[in-house]
Amino acid sequence: MPLSDFVTQHMALVKWAVGTRFKQHRHFGGEEVFVLDAVFQDEHASYPTGSSIRSPHWSSQQAFSDQGCILLVKTGHLPIGEEKEQ
Repeated sequence: MPLSDFVTQHMALVKWAVGTRFKQHRHFGGEEVFVLDAVFQDEHASYPTGSSIRSPHWSSQQAFSDQGCILLVKTGHLPIGEEKEQ
């Protein structure tokens, strides 16, 4: 469910089904995720309810959830700095 959109900034409430898997992807302008229910996972760790994850501009991630989860996600709002697209 989209909550807000402004230029490159987006915020949404997201419900992932059991077994959701995303391909490796990058975050232009970064991403922040707050886990509202269940467990969000990526190649680095598992993040249970109440976890907050902040990924900087152009970070890479392969996200998934074995049991499904509910997330608050905000993207495109973190500083871009001097990094270049690859």
